[in-house]
Amino acid sequence: MSVIFLLSFFVASFFTAKFAVTSTLGEFGLIGQVFTSYPWIAWTVYTIIVSHLTITAMSLSFHRSHTHKGVEFYPALDMLMQVWLWCITSMSKPDWVSVHVYHHAWSDTEKDPHSPAVKGFWRVFLLGVFDYSKAKSHPEVLKIRRTIKLNRLEKFISENLFFGPYIFSMFLIILVGPQMGLVLLITNFMISPLFAVGGVNALAHTWGYRTHKNSGDNSRNIGFLFPLNFIICGELDHNNHHAHQRSASFRHRWFEFDIGWAYICTLSKLKLAQVRHSYTTSTLKEEMSAKVRALLDKDMRFKKKLEELSQEYQVSAQELRERLALYVQGKKVQLDERLKALVEELMRTVQVNDELGLAYS
Repeated sequence: MSVIFLLSFFVASFFTAKFAVTSTLGEFGLIGQVFTSYPWIAWTVYTIIVSHLTITAMSLSFHRSHTHKGVEFYPALDMLMQVWLWCITSMSKPDWVSVHVYHHAWSDTEKDPHSPAVKGFWRVFLLGVFDYSKAKSHPEVLKIRRTIKLNRLEKFISENLFFGPYIFSMFLIILVGPQMGLVLLITNFMISPLFAVGGVNALAHTWGYRTHKNSGDNSRNIGFLFPLNFIICGELDHNNHHAHQRSASFRHRWFEFDIGWAYICTLSKLKLAQVRHSYTTSTLKEEMSAKVRALLDKDMRFKKKLEELSQEYQVSAQELRERLALYVQGKKVQLDERLKALVEELMRTVQVNDELGLAYS
């Protein structure tokens, strides 16, 4: 169906629904009167709640589960999230997943559908949804799309993208009346372009800190923008995700908070989710510990220092090496200030080596 036909159909349906609702329920529908006393407060509360529900469904279902296979949800729960996304954003699993896989394959290159490094910040932030729509029909994206398995409901959604928002718009008109229903419908359609497709990629590929310097792109962490990061389900710890794409957890350091991972852990305890891959603060410490061990074994400067200290502390070099590595891993190991200073020097060196792409094999 053409865009003109769909718009004409929606306009005709809107005025028909407006006449029916105002004639039977009044201009405020069932509960629209709630919005009349404090319209801006009511609209703000609605926007925050619906934005959080929508981006959480997108992050958990489309992103962490179907794209990166980090977690698997109980089928009924997963389909509930997909139906919600269909009604609010008109997006489908095969479209979203195929475009996102392509984004990771070509992150921050000329082929990336939404890279601020290539297209500019404001283009991605404000018009990223148009680049997303264009990318859906790219031959390489369509090739990825054909590999995605769909159940009957997912196939129906992907073939009837307009139907979900249409049904939900009629529901809103009945619930809060034609005028406020139209305002809320427009709000729904702005959620994904501003908070997901445009917002995350524009902001988190431009500003922030990089825990993983070897992610292969310009991804950043800006989870310290906590209110925003909470609303969009932890997606602003973006560098963590790009460095470890299969991880269901985006929290890699002690001060980071990923509400999406908290939801996954809760659902896992309720037997509604099963974690397949996770990279957490503990994993980060284990990785750093392994790199410190390798540095002490292969870097002659640190190897010589370890031998000197082992003689001074009257322990074997192997034992001292293990104590230092366990301390980095977060185990309860007693070290004096001198050894703690050595650990800090080792960790700084590991970070510099990662930045420069150096490794000891």
